[in-house]
Amino acid sequence: MSAHARFHLKTLEDLKQEIARLGLTLPVSGDVSILGETVPIGSLKSPNRFAIQPMEGFDAADDGGPGELTFRRYLRYAAGGTGLIWFEATAVLEEARSNPRQLWIHPDNTARYRELVAAIRKTARDACGHDVVLVIQLTHSGRYSKPFGAPRPLIAHHSDVLDPKHNLPADYPLVTDAYLDALQDTYVQAARLAQDAGFDGVDIKSCHRYLVSELLASFTRDGRYGGSFENRTRLLRETLARIKREVPGVFITTRMNAYDAIPHPFGFGVDRDDYRKPDLAEPRDLARQLQALGAPVLNISIGNPYYNPHYGRPFDFPIKGMAAPAEHPLEAIARFAAITRDMQAAVPGIPVIASGYTWLRHLMPYAAAGVIQTGGAQLLGQGRGAFAYPDSVRDLLTTGAMDPAKCCVACSACTQIMRDGGQTGCVVRDSALYGPEYRKARQRSLDYLTEESKRCRNCENPTCQSACPAHINVPAFVTAFRDGRFREAYDSLREANALPELCACVCPSEVQCEGHCVESTFTRNPVPIRAIQAELCRMARREGWTAVHLPAQAARGKVAVVGAGPAGLACAIRLLERGRTVTLFDRNADAGGTPDRLIPAERLDRARPEIEAILAPAFKIGRATLMAGRALGRDLTLDELTRDFDAVFLAPGLGGGVSLGTPVEGVMDALDFLAQAKRGLIDHTPASVAVIGGGNTAMDAACTARRLGARDVYLLYRRSFTELPAWPAERDHALQLGVHFLILSQPTGYAADAAGRVTGVKVVRTELGDPDASGRRAPRAVPGSENVLAAGLVVEAIGQRVPDEMRQALNGVELTREGLVKTKPDSAATTRPGVYAGGDVVNGGTTAVRGVAEGMKAAEEINRLLGSGIVRC
Repeated sequence: MSAHARFHLKTLEDLKQEIARLGLTLPVSGDVSILGETVPIGSLKSPNRFAIQPMEGFDAADDGGPGELTFRRYLRYAAGGTGLIWFEATAVLEEARSNPRQLWIHPDNTARYRELVAAIRKTARDACGHDVVLVIQLTHSGRYSKPFGAPRPLIAHHSDVLDPKHNLPADYPLVTDAYLDALQDTYVQAARLAQDAGFDGVDIKSCHRYLVSELLASFTRDGRYGGSFENRTRLLRETLARIKREVPGVFITTRMNAYDAIPHPFGFGVDRDDYRKPDLAEPRDLARQLQALGAPVLNISIGNPYYNPHYGRPFDFPIKGMAAPAEHPLEAIARFAAITRDMQAAVPGIPVIASGYTWLRHLMPYAAAGVIQTGGAQLLGQGRGAFAYPDSVRDLLTTGAMDPAKCCVACSACTQIMRDGGQTGCVVRDSALYGPEYRKARQRSLDYLTEESKRCRNCENPTCQSACPAHINVPAFVTAFRDGRFREAYDSLREANALPELCACVCPSEVQCEGHCVESTFTRNPVPIRAIQAELCRMARREGWTAVHLPAQAARGKVAVVGAGPAGLACAIRLLERGRTVTLFDRNADAGGTPDRLIPAERLDRARPEIEAILAPAFKIGRATLMAGRALGRDLTLDELTRDFDAVFLAPGLGGGVSLGTPVEGVMDALDFLAQAKRGLIDHTPASVAVIGGGNTAMDAACTARRLGARDVYLLYRRSFTELPAWPAERDHALQLGVHFLILSQPTGYAADAAGRVTGVKVVRTELGDPDASGRRAPRAVPGSENVLAAGLVVEAIGQRVPDEMRQALNGVELTREGLVKTKPDSAATTRPGVYAGGDVVNGGTTAVRGVAEGMKAAEEINRLLGSGIVRC
């Protein structure tokens, strides 16, 4: 075994010399014309000898169907010239998914697969003039099942090698024979759906330690699916036979591990005395049985697609935390080639797909041609190489060579994205798309965040804590996180912030905790407090640490909380912790408030998972009740609430309604626009959109319009750029998306067509005069500068206020000059006894964490009130 070496080969001659130096058997050929030959696959023909291997992108839509990036990847493969596209692992059950974004085929999304198949075939014909062969890989992830983000292993046998890696105890249950019997039916149904979608063949995945692969090595399992070779191969054989019989429109096949590189009795295809040596007797027998069943092609893999020292996946830059393989990458390639050659010899009547050649980069075709010419395989599969270079086949068959500047560099960053929970693709060659995805995924990974947490200086009187409206003890939770005391870290967070996950998603850390981290001053690189908090909260939900802690006995006093946004929820949670009984009233159908309804999904998908995880115990025993669809002023009055409850907390939020002038069709309030866009009620915009305003809501509206297809989005703001009230990160994000900032521009009205629909915004240029009451320089119109900015949609983000119907319901509650609810100094108490308030209705709309802090403060005041014996308003 030779030492690991980085790729340094330039020419075919370099490759030959390196093979000779290492004493390896790996045929190569300078004549690559054989790669352009057609290959029969049953009654079909692949137009060339190349196949796309099933590489998951983890970019499915919410329902498990192909997402936008799925379409992008496969249409690039189709246009790139490959003759056989082996579609990635697609789960047959939700519980069988290895990732919440893994593809999953079921009756409700089959139409989307049909759409993709049709698009692939059309693209291949239009770009290359040929028809492609399409195979879908159907899978059950088994011990790698992780359908909702947390591991939920379903294992076929206990393994002394794998169980410790997954922290599985000796008594962890195995899937039953009855479960596996039913799984056959599930696979058959999935094959029917695949046929309906237009696929040519179905592969029952039996590689890489997933469930069917694990069954092949279930020597220690009892029952119909373990022990003997017949039993261990039963699920694969019987399922493929049933699909062949019951779904005659598709051909059957599998991608199978021929060698697991795991000691007997836990590995398949391994020597019983030395697992570092293959023993292919059983894999050959299985391949022959599959050929006899009618499989017209066989796809061979070995080991696990991630680094295994005895499998030797050839890396140049191993992913973080893994040592380089203790062998030259060419040794791993030669081993894989020898095993594939043996399997091809076992089934000479059908083509076998070889793979594992990506490390060779632009020299790969020479090895592929040599292997195929000498009978070692009939097809060549590309996996991560296709991620990087989807048009490699077209380039090769057109020019006779592959472009070294487009080849995979074997960095394994695509694997790292997958491990970190992101959407997977080539970080190096497709960097505009996957570079940010890699960085985003890395920055939320546990190993990265643990390392970053070590930079916390654990300051005395920390400035990060004083800059947080909730005054979270940042050094305490970051230090506990660093030391692996995760539960303690989370409890420290929850002590100060009732909704830490929500706040981690939406709060402006760059101007709060991180903006005041001393590392920001020293290095301009603050400790990633927000990312650590977010990952810690996700972990807490997975581990079940989030549930509100309820006293065994309820305390005296019922409290009405109006508004189930950050302030109202925080107040309710703290009151429940003090034993009080709480009824939440909200005008919307769900809890979550403004963040949940309006903040774009790229920043906050849904607040509901955290809210439900926290409040579930209280709802279950009746300590908390949510009265949805109940609005103050419309359905409730303050008088009614003070009559029926011992205290009231007002946190109903604000409404839109501040408008530039007479309503015109095509002019929307920003809150309505964002709410409808997030719910999918608006899925596109006109080419030109104007957004009026300069705050965070305006930035969200502008960015949303861009994402919904607007070619030009104009943000109109009457003051200068430096006076924009939006947070810097929100402003910069809008600039990155291409929003046009028209500063010193004052909208004065609208232009409309004869039908009364907006056609543009009337704008006058401004210049800044002396400061006004706000302390900012006041804008003054420049005479003669009037013009009309054409726009097909205008979004107004120029103010929020207490709705009139709510204002009328606030009997006995004094308002401020700005029309907000007035509270006493350093208190949440309003001018009406027993009524408290917080959140946007008091502060005018700032941050979620400020609302949380105000809600928690109000809860403590209410708790003192009720504890004093004064229990009536």
